[in-house]
Amino acid sequence: MALVEKLPPEADESIAVLVAVRQAFEQKNVQKAVKKAIFRFRQKGISHPDLEPEKGGPISLRKRELDKPSAYLGPIDGTGTRGILIMLQQVPRGVDVGMGIVSDEDGIVQFLYGRYSKKRSKEVKEVFFSNFPRLIETSIAHAAAVLEKAYGINPELNEYSRDYLELRPWIQGNVAPLERPPIYELISPQDLPSHAITASQIERLLDHELMKSWIVFDKEKMTPLAEEIRKVEESPILVSETQRVERIDEITRKAIGEIFPPEKRSQLKERLEEMAYFFFESEERELARLSLVAASTIEEKDSMLQVDPFLEAIVKRSLDYYEAMEEAGSASEANGSDTSTPIITP
Repeated sequence: MALVEKLPPEADESIAVLVAVRQAFEQKNVQKAVKKAIFRFRQKGISHPDLEPEKGGPISLRKRELDKPSAYLGPIDGTGTRGILIMLQQVPRGVDVGMGIVSDEDGIVQFLYGRYSKKRSKEVKEVFFSNFPRLIETSIAHAAAVLEKAYGINPELNEYSRDYLELRPWIQGNVAPLERPPIYELISPQDLPSHAITASQIERLLDHELMKSWIVFDKEKMTPLAEEIRKVEESPILVSETQRVERIDEITRKAIGEIFPPEKRSQLKERLEEMAYFFFESEERELARLSLVAASTIEEKDSMLQVDPFLEAIVKRSLDYYEAMEEAGSASEANGSDTSTPIITP
């Protein structure tokens, strides 16, 4: 009580301390001292929204933060992985920081959560940004949706991700679920063209540095396709180049249906929507639109003569990737180098 009574109204920190004390101590004598201090502040002409009671009772800092939370997301790589950072201001008690790596394949891969001083939290943020240099700021609801989806994929958190259970109650109690992907608050689906994305547009999208790792990371599915194509290329029956191209296209279209079943297409659609948001917030608006155009048709059913052009492009560039890796392995073997299977690093 002595602390509250001696708070100087002219000090900037007094309001934060006063509100924190009112929240932390429910004893009647403390609450009474707080009310007296508020009255004393008002007499000095000092007022603040956080000192005013809400309808139905006093402000509860357990239910809301004094300062607006901030959140940051990284781009999605070819394995569906991205970085995420959440910062919750706890004036005057420091900053709660949650940071980690999430995957739409494996769930929450790593996550750390803890309270830091304001100075230390800035240092932590700088370190995280140095490891994930292409982060964009987003809403806390967006970041929470990404975390909750990842948690739903694999709720069995390990020693590297268990800290999320400390943050999750705050998310469940303070953040409303998103009704739809946030990119559609920025670009309306009605503003997109009705036709599928073109080959030149796909090339432009996939040539971006953040999209270069977007291939099929499933060697068990890609190897049989590559072998079938190799047989066609070496076949003595298919004499003309046109015959070979038509046969390879037929084999590829059939394989796309097996490589991308409905659940994989839905996953890729969500990745494209998230990348559209990332591009939009990175001031690359045309790439954002191209990502959404690609996403808009990806779940449509293929016909015998036509498949989704974006999926076809992904498969073809994957074939090129594995062929290049195989050639590199053969060259290493011929030179007597290590021929162990290379690790794919997107």
